[in-house]
Amino acid sequence: MAARRVIKRPRLTDDHKRRRLAWCLARQRWNLRTWRRIHWSDESRFLLHVTDGRLRVWRHRNTAYTPRNIRQTVPFGGGSVMVWGCISHDCKLDLVTIRGNLTGDQYMRHVLEPVVVTHFDNHPLATRPVYMDDNARPHRSRAVMDYLQNNAVTTLPWPAMSPDLNPLEHVWDILGRRIQALQPPVQTLRELEAALHREWLQVTREQIRRLTGGMRRRVDAVIRARGGFTRY
Repeated sequence: MAARRVIKRPRLTDDHKRRRLAWCLARQRWNLRTWRRIHWSDESRFLLHVTDGRLRVWRHRNTAYTPRNIRQTVPFGGGSVMVWGCISHDCKLDLVTIRGNLTGDQYMRHVLEPVVVTHFDNHPLATRPVYMDDNARPHRSRAVMDYLQNNAVTTLPWPAMSPDLNPLEHVWDILGRRIQALQPPVQTLRELEAALHREWLQVTREQIRRLTGGMRRRVDAVIRARGGFTRY
């Protein structure tokens, strides 16, 4: 036995577990042909300066305050950039920068109308995709729900507290690692925004398909955990 870092996951109540389990049981027999119609969306916020609390340094005794042993930080990570993205087994939509806090009106004007509905309208009704977004308040406002219905956008019901069921979460991880590995590192929010859009374009179809093609495994993992935590 050894000390290891704690894994962070959303808090799951018994009701969350029941709903997650029911959602997965209802889709346990979906095949790739069904899953590939789903367009997975999400927002993510990236800090300009990421602080890793697990950082350690080798130093001699009584040298804690030597400049080379100090990592300087800035309040609130120096600011952040929020982006919206959407992927499916066969495509990747344009990344959208979210200015300020996301509202239902902003969601419709900057995401749904110019990106989602435009893309969906390129599909015949018989093969029209299904749109997934989570239960964030801007996504579930009456105006947004009416807009989606009026534009014939079918949505996938979503169990709360289930980022492990959204393959796009792993794309955010890819972007985060790439941004942190940049040399020289980004210095401003404008540079961070440009880097996020650039790295989004570099995510390959093969990388996305490895994630979306594993949905049956994700569903099975939640079922085995009876709606509890999974490794995803």
